Amino acid sequence: MTKISDEKDRLILFELLQDCRQSLSKIAKAVNLPQQTVSYRIKRLEKSKVIKKYTININYSKLGYRRHTLYLDVKEISTEEVNKYIQQIIDVKEVSCCHILRDVSEWKLYISIWTKTIEEYDKIQTKILNKFKNKVNNYLSFASIKSYTYFPRRLNPKKAPKVDIKEGIGELTIKETDWKILEKLKKNSKISILDLAKELNMRAKTVVRKIDLLKKKEIIQRFYPLINPKKLGYNQYTFISRIDPSYSKEIEEFIEFTKKDPRFTIVIRAVGYVNLSYSFLVKDDEELKEILEKVEGILGKARLQNFKIEINDMVG
Repeated sequence: MTKISDEKDRLILFELLQDCRQSLSKIAKAVNLPQQTVSYRIKRLEKSKVIKKYTININYSKLGYRRHTLYLDVKEISTEEVNKYIQQIIDVKEVSCCHILRDVSEWKLYISIWTKTIEEYDKIQTKILNKFKNKVNNYLSFASIKSYTYFPRRLNPKKAPKVDIKEGIGELTIKETDWKILEKLKKNSKISILDLAKELNMRAKTVVRKIDLLKKKEIIQRFYPLINPKKLGYNQYTFISRIDPSYSKEIEEFIEFTKKDPRFTIVIRAVGYVNLSYSFLVKDDEELKEILEKVEGILGKARLQNFKIEINDMVG
């Protein structure tokens, strides 16, 4: 892995991951660098594709939606075909993100879908599977019960990060204009208020008021950059596991362990064929072995089946 950033870049990225819309002066103060230097470093991180885009973390559960995860194992198809299918998938409104997975993974595509009912999810799943007609070897899906999203805490383990927690099903409703704002911010969460107002044909004051309300209701959990961990010297691994539910004590022990270890980025309690998913960042095989041994020490007896996944790229 080729590292193209230093410690100061990591601290800047950590601050951007907490809120990428915060002022440069605030970031500069947090990392103890001149504002001009921070601006230069951010532009360099963007140009080198360490920062791939700016987006938002939406808490769809507040609006009555539940997250479903779909993994696909597709037959050998060309890169052009994969890209065509993926573009069709991410154009589906209910799809929040999609990952291409590395060949070492049993599964080749990861898709996150939010729906209000299981019937709606079944329709979306069928719609996606139909796009890959005769190309799917196997698929696996599960529904999230509770998730903890930490993002890369290890960029600054000395500072407490924000934690995005999604659980339960809320009953909040928002207007169509609010959905339009969310869609625009998903594509670029650093867009200026004036540009956003112009694109939506709204007054700037109205846009500010609506964004503030979406934040207050915790529908928008954070504004953040999508980053490429490989360019920071890390590999990202995801494991999805089928755990014997009777080992509830061990499951809770594992959740507490991940809260304290800054290498973990997301943990999901789920229901379905698999009921636990977790991701972490490691800098080398030795660190990977260390984490796996610790997880084995906690969940070894409880685990019925395990899938190792490596992300190649996020495409939507």
